[in-house]
Amino acid sequence: MKRLLLSILAVLVIGLIGCREAEPETAVPPVSPTATIPAVPTAVSQARDRDFIVIATDAPNVPFADFDKFGSVIGFNNDLMARIAAIADFEYEFVVTPNEGVLDNLISASNNDFDAVMSSLVIPEEPQPGVAYTVPYLEIGQVIVVLANEGQINGVGDIQAGTAVGVPARSSSAETAREILAINEADLYEFDTSAQALQALIDELVGAVIIDHYTAEHFTEAFPEQLKIVGGEGRAAWLSQKRYGIAVPAADESLLERLDQAIAQAQDDQTIERLTVAWLIPAESISAGESRVGTPASEFIIGITGQLADLEPSNGPDLISWEVKNNTMSGLFTINSSNQLVPMLAANQPVISEDKLEYTISLRRGLRFPDGSELTADDVQWSIIRSARLGSFLVNSYLKDANEDNFADEDAVQIVDQYTVKIILQEPTAFFLSLLATPPYYPVSNECYAETADPLSTCGGIGPYTIVSWDNERIRLKANPEWPGRPSPAFENIQVRFYADATAMLRSLTEFQSIDMAWTGLPFADFKTLESLDVDGDGTADFANVEGPAIFKSYVIFDHDTPPWNNPKVRRAFGLAVDRDALAEEIFGGSRQSLFSPVPDNVPGHQAVLPQRNLEQAAAFLLEAGYSPSVPLPITLHYLNDGRYTPMEEDYANAIKTQLEETNVFIVTLEGAPWETFRAQISQCNYPAYLIGWPSPGQPVNYLDATSWTDFFIENTDSGFCSNYESAAMTALVEQANEELDTAARLELYAQIQQLWAEELPTLDLTQEQRYATTLSKVENVRIDALGLLHYEVLTKGGG
Repeated sequence: MKRLLLSILAVLVIGLIGCREAEPETAVPPVSPTATIPAVPTAVSQARDRDFIVIATDAPNVPFADFDKFGSVIGFNNDLMARIAAIADFEYEFVVTPNEGVLDNLISASNNDFDAVMSSLVIPEEPQPGVAYTVPYLEIGQVIVVLANEGQINGVGDIQAGTAVGVPARSSSAETAREILAINEADLYEFDTSAQALQALIDELVGAVIIDHYTAEHFTEAFPEQLKIVGGEGRAAWLSQKRYGIAVPAADESLLERLDQAIAQAQDDQTIERLTVAWLIPAESISAGESRVGTPASEFIIGITGQLADLEPSNGPDLISWEVKNNTMSGLFTINSSNQLVPMLAANQPVISEDKLEYTISLRRGLRFPDGSELTADDVQWSIIRSARLGSFLVNSYLKDANEDNFADEDAVQIVDQYTVKIILQEPTAFFLSLLATPPYYPVSNECYAETADPLSTCGGIGPYTIVSWDNERIRLKANPEWPGRPSPAFENIQVRFYADATAMLRSLTEFQSIDMAWTGLPFADFKTLESLDVDGDGTADFANVEGPAIFKSYVIFDHDTPPWNNPKVRRAFGLAVDRDALAEEIFGGSRQSLFSPVPDNVPGHQAVLPQRNLEQAAAFLLEAGYSPSVPLPITLHYLNDGRYTPMEEDYANAIKTQLEETNVFIVTLEGAPWETFRAQISQCNYPAYLIGWPSPGQPVNYLDATSWTDFFIENTDSGFCSNYESAAMTALVEQANEELDTAARLELYAQIQQLWAEELPTLDLTQEQRYATTLSKVENVRIDALGLLHYEVLTKGGG
């Protein structure tokens, strides 16, 4: 068995050199010492057992040789010698000895201390008499690395005076820069490590870097969109090279042959390559930054501001996380890119019981999760009940809850057979299939997800993409062949990059074109600017703007129990006095649009029911309510002043005040408050009239149906938003709609609900805000559904 024993000499050497600072990974290796003895020995000591050899080394000489905490030699040389010894069938030990004079001692006739020297020795062109070297076990060249989009420096002859060149200090790279390339000292910048030199290149502090080829190849292969080697392919790019070997007495031909054969085999079996990666590639990482050559043809890259908070299916609505879940998981039903509700993991439409409470659903067969397990009814039951146990209101609010503990009953989802489930509701819910298209209902593998909340899981489900990796900078996705949807994903790879701010995201898009799309968090002002931006000066816009559906609405709530808002004529007068078009254009510059319904324009069932501005009719309603210019109506309008929805909130409130006062009847006082104060006051019904928005920032509505925009405001109105709105007619319409399974008939009921809304005004809706994206001009087929979620599977660019 291999022995790693240190001699008394080694201990002394450690004491002498233990305080010496370790050299960096690219340190200049020691040159082979020259002989100082007058004669060359003609014989080799035969006293030593030839199946046991002693090898001299110099340590510490990181990464070739160093000491562990027990004083044993470790490093590249040790690991390579272990393999060489195993191949050549001998045992060995290292002795640590100073490098100076070691070759003289090796060939001395009186040498009984060691048989070979392995100390990162560079094989000289003319070996010292009496010394022989093995075939090289390692060859290292020096190369030039530049940014991937560098066009001026294509080889060593292109480095002009004044070009800043980075090198690792005290290294072969620095030696090459000075002695071979004759780089001016004023242009030479030394760094502690190769990685630091490369980081300086990426940060544009230097224009080129000279480093060891193995380090260069490692980083350029890892970051081909940021870095490249210039000067040729392979060894043709080497500016200089050094070959490393083991020194033995020239007369010991037998040992030399054994070592040569073992080194050749270690090269053939990739041992040396593996050790090079393990010991010689710097462990230090770099921040590669933006792609310098655009985006790959086989990958679509999306930029967003913010972070992906979780991949837990049971969690509530969130634009970023729901979008990623929607692209890496699927429901029994799904909203496709055309806003159609279609079966996905379900084989067909459900069988619904006569009382409209039981949905029996057959599953597609043969589908598998990313972990390889098959989708069965057991997974569906486990997933939905798991979401219920974890507190999902989208599950617990609708599924059977016989004991009324606000958690769905365990038997609310039942297994009929291996591929059939029955889901039981608490009461008829005509839009239930839309709920099944939301993440809390997505089937996931019970062999991959934990029973408890699993926010960092990358298991995913059966979506158009599977999750390859996820960190703070990006999530990488790969097309999923198990996904049954059509069309199949256009791109094999999708990458979503997370930015701390919009400025960085826009720089990626405009300066580097290293993302294909600037998406969530894109400011509207930048969206408009990019519409006509011509970065390359060819006379055509380099970017394309995409407008999605509205995902937010702004509205006023009145307390129907508090005068004057308990009078419907005053509420309607308020509505007739506001000019929605002027608010959208003059305050928001087009980032918002007018809204004439409680339901945004792109939601199925939308009806424009609210009237345009009519000051004459507003004055007439106020007069009927007993108010006139001689008997004005003082009101207070509360608004948020902390920028929760928009930085223009105060301007928005002032514009509404101005419009109302143009009736010559309303006298408006504005009172602003931050969200925490605001929320507490409205929950206690202390604000009789206030301006607010829905849904909360960063969230989509709960599901795709007109009721997701209306039900909240006509249920539990004595708490939460505290409108104290009650209407028997509205309640009856809502109950009818919830029981109506025929789509056309239900949409007609939704139209009636909106018409009644315009008369009674549970809310007075004013403006709506769309989603926006800017893409490279070659991007096509951007599809954003009515929840505001981007469908990755249909994205294309450049016609492909």
